[in-house]
Amino acid sequence: MAEFNLLDEPWINVMTDDKGTTKEVSLKELFEHAHDYKSLAGETPTQDFAILRLLLAVLHTVFSRFDANGEQYEWVELDDNYKQTKSINEDDGEEYQEALLDTWRDLWEAKAFPEIIGAYLEKWRDRFYLFGGDYPFYQVTEDTLNLPVNKAKVNRISGKTIKRTLSESENKTILFSPEFDALKSKLRKSEVSRWLVLYQGVTGTGDKVKFDNQHKDQKLSKGWLYDLGGVYVSGDDLFDTLLLNLALIHPEERYIQMQHPTWEEDSNEEMLHQFREGKTLDNLAALYTNWSRAIRIPDDFEEINDFSVSIIKLPEIDHQNNFLELMTEWRFNKTGDNKDTFTPKKHSLNEQFWRSFGITFTPNNLSQRRPGIIEWIIYLKDKEVTLRHQKFNAVSMEDDGNATSWNPVNEIFDNVSFGNIISDATDGWINSIAGEVDKIKNVIDGVLWTFSNDIRVIRNLNSNEFANRTKQEAYFQVDMPFRDWLSSIQPDDSKEEKIKEWRAILRTIVKKEAQKLVDSAGNRDFIGIEDGAHVKNIFTAYNRFNWKLNEQLPKEEEEERK
Repeated sequence: MAEFNLLDEPWINVMTDDKGTTKEVSLKELFEHAHDYKSLAGETPTQDFAILRLLLAVLHTVFSRFDANGEQYEWVELDDNYKQTKSINEDDGEEYQEALLDTWRDLWEAKAFPEIIGAYLEKWRDRFYLFGGDYPFYQVTEDTLNLPVNKAKVNRISGKTIKRTLSESENKTILFSPEFDALKSKLRKSEVSRWLVLYQGVTGTGDKVKFDNQHKDQKLSKGWLYDLGGVYVSGDDLFDTLLLNLALIHPEERYIQMQHPTWEEDSNEEMLHQFREGKTLDNLAALYTNWSRAIRIPDDFEEINDFSVSIIKLPEIDHQNNFLELMTEWRFNKTGDNKDTFTPKKHSLNEQFWRSFGITFTPNNLSQRRPGIIEWIIYLKDKEVTLRHQKFNAVSMEDDGNATSWNPVNEIFDNVSFGNIISDATDGWINSIAGEVDKIKNVIDGVLWTFSNDIRVIRNLNSNEFANRTKQEAYFQVDMPFRDWLSSIQPDDSKEEKIKEWRAILRTIVKKEAQKLVDSAGNRDFIGIEDGAHVKNIFTAYNRFNWKLNEQLPKEEEEERK
């Protein structure tokens, strides 16, 4: 008997007000009241990211077939379940895209979703049961799970492994666990639902079981989301966030395809076949609901018992030049197996999001590509859509660096906020801001680091830790002032004056960090060391620092007169 239908049962965590109040809502309730909620509010940012993509898969599917009034597009053919049966005729492509943009505009102005979403979901009600039935949500049936595999039995993982606040395996207990041992694998059904969505996107490779007839040359997935340097946009409320990330017109025309989420497969076996064959994905609904594992949750699960699931590995999605993906930063590879191609670039735990401003926001070139979701926001601006204030978010999962397990060990989450200044216009702000980020890097990574490294040499320290610590402290001191400056920019501000304002702040911060090094000087720093025919001490090093700083950040006339 099928139980716990996600259309009705509360399972998605949302924030309901500015005080941080949260509650669990059902899938249908979320779409009906998205404008009343502030944001998703799950256990972790990566979980919210995974659930956001599931919600977007629903919206891409519905609004590729129906307009904002719930009326079917004239170019779309649907069956009784509202499933699209034919691709759009090429001759109708331009009109269809215009209609998609009109739909997006109408939704943005309406500030609420129409009833057609609920009507569509009702057509597929049997695909959203978490337990039992012929189509358990994000899972395979028992018969499918019993297909031949390469091991004696299927892997079974516990709740503490699927729960990403722990990510603890059966073989290795984590230190300083936030939960008591007896409770680690205890999960409520709503929690199971949330963690299941994330687990299909962030898995790792510690499990070893795969299907017998898996192609030998297929790489097996550790979860598509695991390798992304996730980027998404958020607005004033959850409705705005969903709309801002709903790129109904994909930046690449070849991906304006019939949407096909996993729950629309004709059978469980066909769904699995698509994954095992490594079928190339060509639509966002399929990508956003992709699986990394064939998973089966026991039908008789009770919340009083420890939770566990059976899993079998599935092939990974091709990473090379897969520009269907909108929500990631990209790296151009000059060496290795991915040479001369772009692959997703994960965020770094030790770098603020704004430090990658250039690769995130500046226009594409032969060796650089910005996230497609940024292309979408710029497209909306070019179409003169009035956007409210946006926040650009970065999210990644850090791994343990062990290729035999790729165990998740940490989450990376950061954001930058600014007004409507994102544009490719020649007089726009993007290149100017990217230039200031490069200036910060030149000053801190070059000028200040060189000064601190000179002191390291004078003190005969073998490790680079001293200089690197100085650099990281400088970035910490720059972080909030730069964010404040960035968020203060208005589209009609004078670039010359705003840049002058920022460089004065930067100069002050870096001078203070250098002065800290001078203030901590001891006798060895004053005496110095021989450097060829010269003596290198803290005075000569500081003089060189000042000369290089003035080269990068020349003093303004009024500062010279002081």
